[in-house]
This record gives sequence, structure tokens and C-alpha cells, in this order.
Amino acid sequence: MAEVRTRSEGARSRSGARRRWRRVVAAATSALVAAAGGVLTATSAEAAVPSSFTIAGSGYGHGVGMPQYGAYEMARRGSASWDVLAHYYTGARAAWKTTTGNNILVQVYGKDPAGRSGYGDTKTTTTVTVRGGDWRLANEDGTTLATGSGTETFAVTVTAGGRSRITVNGTKYYDQLLRITWSGTRYYKPSGKTAVATVAGAHGSYKHGRLTATARGGVPNLTNDVLLNTEYLYGIAEMPSSWGLNGGLSALAAQAITARSYVMTKAVDPDCRCNVVDDVRDQYYSGWAKESEGTGAKYGKVWKKAVDATTSSRTRARVLTYGGKAVAAHYFSSSGGRTARSQDVWSSTIPYEQSVSDPYSKAAPGNSYASWTRKLTQAQARALFGLADVQSIKVSAKWSSGQARTLTATSSTGKTATVTGKADAIRSKVGARTTAGSMPAAWITKITAAG
Repeated sequence: MAEVRTRSEGARSRSGARRRWRRVVAAATSALVAAAGGVLTATSAEAAVPSSFTIAGSGYGHGVGMPQYGAYEMARRGSASWDVLAHYYTGARAAWKTTTGNNILVQVYGKDPAGRSGYGDTKTTTTVTVRGGDWRLANEDGTTLATGSGTETFAVTVTAGGRSRITVNGTKYYDQLLRITWSGTRYYKPSGKTAVATVAGAHGSYKHGRLTATARGGVPNLTNDVLLNTEYLYGIAEMPSSWGLNGGLSALAAQAITARSYVMTKAVDPDCRCNVVDDVRDQYYSGWAKESEGTGAKYGKVWKKAVDATTSSRTRARVLTYGGKAVAAHYFSSSGGRTARSQDVWSSTIPYEQSVSDPYSKAAPGNSYASWTRKLTQAQARALFGLADVQSIKVSAKWSSGQARTLTATSSTGKTATVTGKADAIRSKVGARTTAGSMPAAWITKITAAG
């Protein structure tokens, strides 16, 4: 006879099964608690997802060529400027070369020569102010249009016809090219009072040279005509002059050599009438501001001493060469232990800019980027990797320099996603997602979950 169960008996049977299941779960839970020393943590996916991540790294900059802090530490340990350069630029030499045609043109105001958006000046007017001596305004033929003494401000604009226009003392002067010179320079009254010129919107002030104004696309274009080996290099502000007082004079000399070599590779652009511009698109040129730096020009004199150590005459100096030719050498602040190959950071392979060991950058005094951290929130991590959530992030591949090549993120479900690219692309892409909005370098040593 078949067993017959009522509805209530079936319900009691299911209830008993649930009680037995709870006892099994309770026993397992007790075992877990005991194994954890009496503490039970949440095991849900939500609890396992951190609120943020800490990215730890080292170095500052793209990593190609000479790290300035590395050069500083090598100098402190007794290396000469040419030895510093030979170490960081594979196969290159700091050779003595004739620097003929060394009068160069530095754009201090005007549109970007290459037409890049976000660079250069766009205002249709600027001013030039001369202080401390005499001044002269002339045209391209050298004809004097106006002269004066004491502080004077020139309004520089462009006419509707595309000519340069300078207004001084209420009088307007027009021409395709106009020049402002001041006393104490090789262009005007060399033995006269030392005057200094400034340009609104420019980065520095100018004791040396002459300012040439032309019109370019409705915007004034101002260049300073200066000598490469002295007047220009004395104004390059790419390395702290104070390093020369702390054992780093040969590092300053190495910087001067790279700066000179860079300019020697730059022909005059006829559009802007310039070899280089005055900022990081080429090299930071602040002119007299650098040369006169410090009380009594204390630091400026140190920098000038380093520059002078790299020259033997007005037209002969040390130049960084590869295969006997001057090279446009790159440099940056500091590495994370090894410099980068150019092709790992950008695209082209530059034979003298390959990866070399750099134990010096981290050891250099005052290097605040020997180690650093950046924060990446959970929301920023999700946006970076395109995952619903991010449980962990690791550097899964590196370039030969140790810079990050690929970052791999894992979600709470085990799904993974990667961000990969050239070193500078990683630096830019990951940095843009951090709370700081940038990242010093791509030498990432560790990424840890927080919160």
C-alpha cells in the first residue's frame, strides 16, 4: 500500500529539512569563526570592492635621455659633464665644435610656429617696456624712427593690412618689421647704461639682444636676437643654479651642452622668424631673470660659470654629438631606477636615447619625486577600465625601463580588463583619472586597495 502524506505532514517535512540546513550552515560558520580567531568578515561581493586604490611610484617625466637629478648626483660623486652625458646618451660624445652662425632668434611672443592649438599667444596686442637706460625704435633698414631715455612702454599691435604697428609717446609707427633696441647691448650703445626690456605675456626679461616685431596671423610676433653660446644660454632656466654650490657644477655644464646642441639642430622658421620658442615646446628661456638670479646675482653667476666652462670662444664650444653631428637631446627630471628607450615612450627609435641604469636619481638630495603616491577612487577605477566594479589592480607588464606597460584590473566577479600602451600614454591616461588629475611618471611600483 502506498504511503499517504497529508499537506501538513509535507509542510512539517520541509520545515525539518530547513532546520537541518541551518544546523549545517551554523556548524560551518562556527568553524570559520574559530579559524579566523573569533572574527568573521563580510564575504559579499560588495564588501570585497575597495573604495579606492593607492598608486605608489617613483620618478618624474617621460624618462628619455638625461634625468636631471641623476646628472646632479653623478656630478656630486665626481663625474665630469662629458661623463654624465656619455652615460645617459648611448654612443654620444660631448665634442668641441665650431658653432658658426650662432646668432639665434627666440620667439618670446606670438602664435605657435607649428600651428598647434593650446600653445603660443593669441592676444592681438602686447607691450614692451624698457627700463634703466636709453632706447631706440628703428625699421628693417636700420632707419631710426624714435629714441628716448628712461622707462618707456611700447604698444605692439597689428594693422588690418598685416603690418607691425608700434605706438610710442602717442605716435604710431608702421612697417613689415620694426626693431626695439636698448643701451648696454651690442646693438645699441654697448658702453651705455644697462637697460632691461620686458614683454607682457613673455616668460622673462632681457638685458641682451634686440626685439624684432613682425605680424603673423593678426597677432604680434616678437623675437629676441641673441648669441647662442652666451646671451641665449645664460638665460636658459632648465636646472636649479643652486646645484652648482652643492657639488653639481658639472651637471649644470651638462645641461648647458644639451641646450646648445638642441638649438644647433633648429633652422630658422621663416613664418615666425625664429629658431626656437621660449618655453617647454623647446627650452625654457627667461633671459636676464636667470642670469641675475639671487641676491647680487649669486645663483646667476654660478649658472654663467657652468655655461662658460663649456665654451672656448664665442664660436667654439662643447656640443653633444652622435655620429659627429649635433643632436636634439631629450631630458627630464628623475627616473625610477632606469631610463627609458625612446621607442617605448613615444614611437621613433633614437639610437643615443636607449635604456640605461640610473641608480643616481633616487639618491640625489632634494628629489621629492624619489617616491610618490596618487589616489584612484573606485569610480575613477571603473571609468579607467570599463568594469562594473574593480576589486584589484596590478602592473601586469613593464617596459625595459621598469615603466608600466599594462595594468590589469579584476572585478568582484572575476572579470578582467586592461589598460596598455607606451609609457607616456600610460602616465597620461592613468594620471588623468586620479584625484590629482595627473601622475608624475609611469614608474609604478605598487597599487594597493584602500577602504
